[in-house]
Amino acid sequence: MHQSETSPTETFARSFGREDRFALLALAGLFVLMLAASWQRWTQPLLDHGREMNLPTRILAGEHLYSDVQFLYGPFAPHFNALLYKLFGIQLGTIKVAGAMCAVVILLMIYWLSRRLLSVWESAAVTALVMALCAVKSTANYIQPYAYAALYGCVFALASLVCTVRFVQLRQARLMTWAGLFAGLSLISKPEIALAAWAAAGTALLAESLIVRRPLGRAALNFIVPVLVILALTYGFILRNVSLAALLNDNHVLFTNMPPQLIYFNRHISGLAKLPGSLWFTLTGIAVFGVWAGACATVGAALSIRRQGWLQALRLSGLVLLIGVVAREAAVKFLGVATDVTPFASAIVVLPVVIGVIAWRIWKTRTDAEPVSIEQRTLIVLAVFSLFSMLRALLNVTTTGPYAPFFIPTLIVVYLYLLFRAAPMFLVPSPQIRLKAQQVAVCLIALLAIGLAINSARRFRSINTFEVKSARGSFLTLPEIGEPLQAAINFAEERTRPGEYVLSLPIATTINFMAARPYPLREEIVHPGFLADEKEFDAIERIKSRQVPLVLVANLITSEFRDRVFGADYNKELMRWITEHYHLVARFESKHKQGANFDNEPFFILAYERNQQ
Repeated sequence: MHQSETSPTETFARSFGREDRFALLALAGLFVLMLAASWQRWTQPLLDHGREMNLPTRILAGEHLYSDVQFLYGPFAPHFNALLYKLFGIQLGTIKVAGAMCAVVILLMIYWLSRRLLSVWESAAVTALVMALCAVKSTANYIQPYAYAALYGCVFALASLVCTVRFVQLRQARLMTWAGLFAGLSLISKPEIALAAWAAAGTALLAESLIVRRPLGRAALNFIVPVLVILALTYGFILRNVSLAALLNDNHVLFTNMPPQLIYFNRHISGLAKLPGSLWFTLTGIAVFGVWAGACATVGAALSIRRQGWLQALRLSGLVLLIGVVAREAAVKFLGVATDVTPFASAIVVLPVVIGVIAWRIWKTRTDAEPVSIEQRTLIVLAVFSLFSMLRALLNVTTTGPYAPFFIPTLIVVYLYLLFRAAPMFLVPSPQIRLKAQQVAVCLIALLAIGLAINSARRFRSINTFEVKSARGSFLTLPEIGEPLQAAINFAEERTRPGEYVLSLPIATTINFMAARPYPLREEIVHPGFLADEKEFDAIERIKSRQVPLVLVANLITSEFRDRVFGADYNKELMRWITEHYHLVARFESKHKQGANFDNEPFFILAYERNQQ
């Protein structure tokens, strides 16, 4: 009775036993070391980070999301960060601390989920790999992500998954209330991330209904009601000030009315624009998994030379290793597959197989008395969550880029379960040799995580060496980016007064935040296609009405959106109007790389001041 009255947080905490303490302490030590090695180097100032810094300040200034400010995601993140700014000050450190706390929570949940399937040190290896590939990485991280909507959405979706997995273990209907609550919060953060939580919950409810041979209507209702209540309250409040048409067509919150450049971008992210190369990349992931599994089993067999059956295990695992290596090398040489392909690339093939096998076993329980273990039921829930998490990167699942940290954590759990437990079952018949192969696999993954962490720290410290700073905080970045950025921030502070607008184009509102100058347009980020047709003329009218004294135009190549250069390939009319009504007064560039023109590297910023009337 006491267990049924505990909260999910208490249940979660009690799931860590004494045997987990050393593993968690080791992980905490690694996290602290990685934070120290990467200190102040988490910002990518020319991606979406400027929006993430600046947008909450606009909300604090009284502007309304979706009407005064365009935003593509749910409303939770900017409003929550605005609250943090209000409570703790408009400082870059405020949201960095929030990101670090989210990183800790995510890693704890990944460890907890791993422990439902794996041993202590296997789970520690899983979590260490997630830490190195997702939490604190030189190309993307949780401390300052490309979108806090993705970070908070990931936290809530994983929390919903934890409650769903706990429901699979205990079949307590109240747990689905908590799962629904967190899924609803994920929905108002970033809808596509919430989709994974819904799919996992639906899978769990269906599977458990089949196993107990009765519908679990109460548990399903417990999940659905919080989602609907959160959705209705949130968007009901928003629709008081914003029309539904503006929400869908101007802000694209449900991927509606997207400009062709954004569709082009999403096709590249998914890999669909790169067929058949992306298909070969995906299939090569299977070969790489064969290399991993074969290598671990081969070493395990070699270390068990005196045990019965070691030669048979060595032959089979060696054959799998050889086939994997040959297939991978052939794909790289003859099909042009990238050399950094990982086993996770094959997720769109492997996950449906895992789901199908377990689903068939669950379906058979209707006529077969053989039970399906909690481990298998947990695995299918994790696999479904992972599948829906990575759908945006359908044929392009990599461990690099700003999006990877938000769709591969549970994928890592599933794949390492296959590596530690499933693969040895097929490759090593002897239980004693199988245990040795598992130990080798854990050691190799742990070494991989440590190696990735060291390499990431090296990249952080050797590349990001220039400090960009203002009264609102500081960060370290590439000198060729940081030097012109710092000069532009200083120029904006010197040549404009507090309260005067500064227009930073196309993706440079980091300058507005750091210089504490308001931004005049609705679009914090002017991606290709975002200021099309009448929106471009509306932008000009906003610049006029706000009497913007300073315009900063960055040379930022956006080939991933098809149109490469602002003012040349897109928004030509806006750039023409700027050059007619403003005059060039300064050019900011790195002293190490100078003299580029638009459409060429390196990065520079042009400053235009308004012509005298």
